[in-house]
This record gives sequence, structure tokens and C-alpha cells, in this order.
Amino acid sequence: QVLHERLLTPPHTPTSTMSTFAFTQSVASCASFKSVRGRSAPKPVRGAQVIRAANLMDTCRSSGLTAFADAVEKNGLTGEINGGTFTIFAPTNEAMGAFTNPDGTHSTVDVLKFHCVKGKIASKHITNYPLIMTLEGTKIAIDSKTTPGQVEVGAPPQGTQGLSGRVDGGFIKQMDIEADNGVIHVIDGVASPKAPLIGQNGGYVAGTVPGSGEGRTGLDTKVSSKQSGGGGGW
Repeated sequence: QVLHERLLTPPHTPTSTMSTFAFTQSVASCASFKSVRGRSAPKPVRGAQVIRAANLMDTCRSSGLTAFADAVEKNGLTGEINGGTFTIFAPTNEAMGAFTNPDGTHSTVDVLKFHCVKGKIASKHITNYPLIMTLEGTKIAIDSKTTPGQVEVGAPPQGTQGLSGRVDGGFIKQMDIEADNGVIHVIDGVASPKAPLIGQNGGYVAGTVPGSGEGRTGLDTKVSSKQSGGGGGW
């Protein structure tokens, strides 16, 4: 009878052995799954080329600043501007149409170059430069203090004995229009370089020629030696 019971009892399989086998199979399955996922998901490529819209003048046109772009082309400046890296303070079409260059002391080319600054200056840095040298050869002013919340760009204030006046140009209406070779900030006025003032009673403003004998009548006068064109009509 004892022998009969032993023959009928199935061999004992430890529970721990079965659990270990199941766990091993599960780990192998997960490893295989992760391996397949790894092969099917390629790594991102670093250093991919960023392609922007176009050069500065083409970007002006595509941004609706056609009057400025047309004037630049008409006056033979397209190659120079597109051939370098510039920050452009581009007037709106309305501002370009309204400008008449009343002083008449600077050519159309000078006025256009006055809106171009070498290098790329983004909006977050623009107020760090109260005066910036332009392609025209004189400095343009950046004023973020006179009118709260706005930035005005134009000819530096002129005056003597504390009467400094204000920047003469336009307010920035749109910033950071990116181009391949620079950046464009849109302004609502045309900035024209101003003839330097001779200080009252012989006190000469920087940029004029001391000892020229001008301006000694007690009244400020403008140096008109740079007569070079009418302006207006572009």
C-alpha cells in the first residue's frame, strides 16, 4: 500500500523554481522589447542647418517694407547692404511716403544709410546703445526713456545750455524681423542725419570745426557745408 501511494503521488516541483523561471522569461521579453524600440527611434541630428527667409532687402519686401527696399535698390545700395551684416531701422511705407527731407542738407543715399547699423543688434540689447554709428558715418540715437514704454530712433537731440531737445525720427513698431544677414526693426518715421550745431558764443558742439568763426553772434547756427541733395521722392 505504501508503494502504491508513492507511485500515485506526482513528483514535487518547488514553487521557487517556477517563479524564478517566469521572472527570467519576463526580463528577457522586456529586454527584447526595449532593444526593438531603441532601433526604431533614431537619435536627433545635432547641428542641423537653420534656413531663414532671405537677405535683408528681400526680407524687407516680404515684410511689407517695400518703399524702403525700392529706395535702397534705386540708389544702388542693395549690394552693399545684402553683402554685410546689418541692423536695419526700416521706416514703414507710410513714413517713407511722407518724408520730404526739409533740411535738404543730406542726400537720399545718406538718409538711407543712416538707417543701417553694422552688426546685428536684437531688441533685448538695443537700449544698451544710446548712440550707434551708422553706415552713413554719423551716429543714430536710441531713446527708451523720454516716452515710457516706447523706443524712439533717430537723429540725436540738438541744443545748447541744457535745451537738448529730443530724438528726431520714429518709434519702433515691430522688432526682430530676422534675415540671413541681419535683423530689421520697423519704425514709423524717417530718421535724417542732422547738420551739427555751432554752440552759442563760440561753444562748439562735437563734430564741428573749432575756430571756423561761425556761430559767434550769440545764436546757434547750422553748419551747411554738407549740401548734397534734396531728398523726398527717393
